[in-house]
Formats: sequence, C-alpha cells, structure tokens
Amino acid sequence: MKTTLDKLKLLLEKAGISDKLNPPASINDIVEWENIHNAVIPEEIKEFLQFSDGFEYGWGTIVVFPLDKIEIIENWDSVPDGWLDLGSIIGDGAYLVSNENGELYLADHENHDEPLRKFSLKDWIENRIFERIEEDYDIE
Repeated sequence: MKTTLDKLKLLLEKAGISDKLNPPASINDIVEWENIHNAVIPEEIKEFLQFSDGFEYGWGTIVVFPLDKIEIIENWDSVPDGWLDLGSIIGDGAYLVSNENGELYLADHENHDEPLRKFSLKDWIENRIFERIEEDYDIE
C-alpha cells in the first residue's frame, strides 16, 4: 500500500492539488479509537489514515472518512449493526464498510443481488483514482 500512497501523493502534487491530503493520523490515535469503540479498522484504512486522515476526490470516485468521522452502523438495510461506516464511492450510492473482523466491504444498496462485496482500497486507488487524476489534470 505504501507504493500506492506514494504515487497518489506524487500525482496530487503534479496536479497541484496536494492540499486534498490531510495531516496523518497517528497509529496511537487509531489504536485509541479502536479501543474506545471496541472495533477493528481494516488495515488498508489504517494505512491510509496514517497517510492522510481523510480524503475526498471527485465525482464517482472516493471518500475516506477521517478518524473522527468513522461511525458504528446502526439500522442500515443492507449492512449489519456494529459494522463501521468508513467512507463512500461518490455518485454510486456505495459505502465503504467493515465487519467486526476488520474486513473491508463495499455496501451497495442498489445492487440487490450482492449488496455487500469485498473491497480493496489499494486496487480502487490504482485502477480508478490514478486514472481519474491523470485525465482530470492531463498528467502523463
């Protein structure tokens, strides 16, 4: 994930929008949050939070909540209570969520056949975000 995050930072710098990155969360802050909430944040999200405590890029791309915006889910139709709400895929009506074991999922309430499916933040960044930034800012 480090290589992916380093490339993301470089692309944002080339695009002149590195201000989209926030100061990182410390591992101590993340562990404290997990202890207080008796919950496990997925490793990819932890790594991202240590890179930038929250992130948002473009329509149809992604939001990763900062640590202080992560919430425990209650009363959602397609996601069990007690899971974590970690962010969203903007424009698609899908949410980044995780179960009690810290496994990352995409919750898509419009996909009735598969409302929850495993998700890789690293793959999404590499396959969607990089391309989107390059296209939006004409970076080769």
